[in-house]
Amino acid sequence: MASLNNLHTRGKRKSKKVSSEKHRSSNITIIGLSITILAALVIVQAFRWQVLYADKFTNMSEEQYSSNVLQKAPRGTITASDGTILAVDQPTWNVYATLSNDEEERKLFFENKDKFVAEVSGILNIEKSEIESKLTDDFVYASLAKSVTTEKKKALEKAEIFGKNTSGFGLYFESQEKRIYPNGSLAAHVLGFLGQDENGKTVGQYGIQGYYFRDITGKEGYSYEEKDSSGNVILTAEYQPILPREGKDFKLTIVPNIQSKVEKILEEGVKHSRAKSGTAIIMDPSTGAIIAMANYPTYDPNEYWRTSEPWILKNRAISDVYEYGSVQKPITLGIALETGAIDKDFTCNDKTGFIDLYDKTGYADLKGKKVYTWNRQASGVIDIAGIFAKSNNPCTATVALKVDSQEYYSSLKEFGLGEFIGIGLQEESNSFLKSFENTTKLDIIMYSFGQGIVATPLQVLSALSTYANDGVRMRPYIISQIKDEKETIDITPQIASQPVSKETATIIKEAMGKAVDMGSLGVFAGDLKGYSIGAKTGTAQIAKTNELGYKEDYTNDTVVGLSPVDDPKMIMLVKLEEPQIGKYATLTASPVWRDIFLAIADDLEIKKNN
Repeated sequence: MASLNNLHTRGKRKSKKVSSEKHRSSNITIIGLSITILAALVIVQAFRWQVLYADKFTNMSEEQYSSNVLQKAPRGTITASDGTILAVDQPTWNVYATLSNDEEERKLFFENKDKFVAEVSGILNIEKSEIESKLTDDFVYASLAKSVTTEKKKALEKAEIFGKNTSGFGLYFESQEKRIYPNGSLAAHVLGFLGQDENGKTVGQYGIQGYYFRDITGKEGYSYEEKDSSGNVILTAEYQPILPREGKDFKLTIVPNIQSKVEKILEEGVKHSRAKSGTAIIMDPSTGAIIAMANYPTYDPNEYWRTSEPWILKNRAISDVYEYGSVQKPITLGIALETGAIDKDFTCNDKTGFIDLYDKTGYADLKGKKVYTWNRQASGVIDIAGIFAKSNNPCTATVALKVDSQEYYSSLKEFGLGEFIGIGLQEESNSFLKSFENTTKLDIIMYSFGQGIVATPLQVLSALSTYANDGVRMRPYIISQIKDEKETIDITPQIASQPVSKETATIIKEAMGKAVDMGSLGVFAGDLKGYSIGAKTGTAQIAKTNELGYKEDYTNDTVVGLSPVDDPKMIMLVKLEEPQIGKYATLTASPVWRDIFLAIADDLEIKKNN
């Protein structure tokens, strides 16, 4: 029995040993599997950190010991021809109320809160309630006002609201640059303004500031610094600052005194004639320099957002094309003279007051269609000056048809029609001409007296300036100098083309002068007697927008004139859009041209004849 018991006991011990070994093996498996999983997780995480998110963590680490410091570039200044500042940056301040969590400071502030509100609101000229609502019991930082002047900022700094030697307590000032226009709306359409895009970023809009935005604003600079664990700059580390590039200064050809007079008289003219808008441009024909460029309605670029209609922001002197009417006639007659189609002694015998379009073109669909004189009356025998004085459409069309069509079309291009000027103002438009292949005899007839052909007021003025400068058309320009810290670029006059000879130019400008003597500027031009002036008026119908034909009750009225005739010092265009007091330029635009001329004649040293 004893042995059996012994055997039984030994068997039991062996069973326990086997069980223990199995348990140990299971533990090892679990540990191994855990280590494998943990290793896999470590590898995956390391892959994420070192590969997938390497850039992110590199940047985070660099932020601990390095920094980029942006340096704003000062924006350029815009001045007039005499140095008058038209656009410049001025320091302004954003004002904040700020308070720490120190119990004594907060107690002092809130015990005098009413006094703080009264003092600050009075200096900033804002409602007390607007400030008080932001100064809650737990406030730490609150914006009170933006773009505050330096004078107001200094007043706030000096105010000892909380007792002696407490000036500046509870306030924080953040500096910024604000674009200002010291002369308000003067030359607003030439300057444009600095506004904001949909993302809140500063952007130039319209005028010079729109076209040359990047040049005026310059380029920000920045410096890169490495630091030690205490935040001190490591002088031995690589250090490569990029210095800011200052904005460029622009000097214009605009004469402020003349510009101011033009704007005032143009406004009066638009209001008196109840026109939709008005435009006036004065240019030195010998150089192409723009002396004045104005539009009405206008706006103040300091508060451009107050403008009631978006179209008012556009410079209509360069952005809007229109059919400009009979101011085209000197161009047509000049082309005919230059090509030999007529001579200086040419006369036209208008017996009927019209021409038959079918007879002149042979186009069957024009049977019964006629082009009339403005009053539908025959003018009789008239010379070149007579054609201008009576603004005779039939005679002008007859002359145009004497010129070879290809020569006439090419000459229009030489006068700058259908060509882009590129004066350097945002939203400048181009005149339009059909391709020569698509130009018909009817087109030539209509072009001859300024219908069916469109251009901007500046392009019309440029074309007619040819006659004021011995047949040479100078390229119009409005910027005389561009300057930065490295160089100064002076803009010099450039010849754009020479459409006609000096002889032809003299014949045309003298004929324009005789036309004025014959009364081409209308009954309101009496005050101009004694001055040597050559001019041409234009009354053009306005094409309908969504259908063929022209509006019955609306016109665009234009006057272009030069003075003195023998040696012009100026050429000026005045345009009124849809005036309501009359249907002809002699009644609407002519009085405005007269008033501007009389106001600036002395400034330009244009004297009366003895």
